Amino acid sequence: MNAEGEHNPRAILSPEAVKEMRQLYLTSEYSYAELALGFGVEKTTVQQIINGERWDHLLEPGQPEKLDRVREQRRNNHDLKHKRRRDYNGSRS
Repeated sequence: MNAEGEHNPRAILSPEAVKEMRQLYLTSEYSYAELALGFGVEKTTVQQIINGERWDHLLEPGQPEKLDRVREQRRNNHDLKHKRRRDYNGSRS
């Protein structure tokens, strides 16, 4: 049986840090990489926490849907940025 969250002796984050990370992500101002750097963990750890794959017992009611909306918005903005870059580079030929 695997220890979960704060019961895992190798846990780097506290429950408070996980909650803060999710709140910061909900502001849409921080990327996974920025949060990882700020909290001293790997980017994949942040991604798993935001996606509810880790520390899911700390998710508040309605929070998964909010996190999904922010993630989708960030994905759309990322795709649009790259489309503009491709369009700009294509118009310079």
